[in-house]
Amino acid sequence: MILRIIRKFSSAHRLPNYQGDCANLHGHTWKAVFEIEGPIRSDGMVYDFKLLKPMLDSVLPDHKFLNDFFPNPTAENLCQAIFDKTAKMLAEKGLTLKTLEIWENEDCASVVRVP
Repeated sequence: MILRIIRKFSSAHRLPNYQGDCANLHGHTWKAVFEIEGPIRSDGMVYDFKLLKPMLDSVLPDHKFLNDFFPNPTAENLCQAIFDKTAKMLAEKGLTLKTLEIWENEDCASVVRVP
């Protein structure tokens, strides 16, 4: 079974290796779409959404300056880093992170997907 959970966070960054406006400090309200796989337990759930949401929020850099954490905080690098951290945390709960989408705005996203 796959669970899909959408979370939002706000953060600022600047792209040091970019020629254009994004080299300047700017912010986004990002959308993170997590697809989590696991078996349906005897209680009928894969995992309680009420417990999953704060766990997922804990890995999101809400109200942070991303350059403090990543030398080149592109949407792609952010997506990979959040994927790696989340996958490890979920594996400890017997769950698998199958896909993570990080939406920089309503038109553009980076995606990490496990085949």
